[in-house]
Amino acid sequence: MIAGRYEWPPSSYKHFYFNSTHSMLAVWLVVVIGIILLYESVRSIIPLVCYSRCLLRREMLALFVSSLYPHYYGWWGLINYINEDFYAQWKHQVCDLAIDDDDCCGT
Repeated sequence: MIAGRYEWPPSSYKHFYFNSTHSMLAVWLVVVIGIILLYESVRSIIPLVCYSRCLLRREMLALFVSSLYPHYYGWWGLINYINEDFYAQWKHQVCDLAIDDDDCCGT
């Protein structure tokens, strides 16, 4: 059997798994919700930037733009936790970021 380019040369780690599991359904839901939220926020901001400069507060635009990378980073981290099924560290690394630890993860 000849392996395709994806499998050759063999690597020890695959970056992303695509399976038909509950975890992959959760990943797709997180991806779809994230894309919809990004689309809606950009759709609201573009008319303000292009047409209504008097309504646009530059400080709020700067705040929005500066928050894009941290939100993307957290979103990607959540997707990787769900994808790899590595829930032993979930409470330790994800729930410690919550504002109120008592409400997180059922503790």
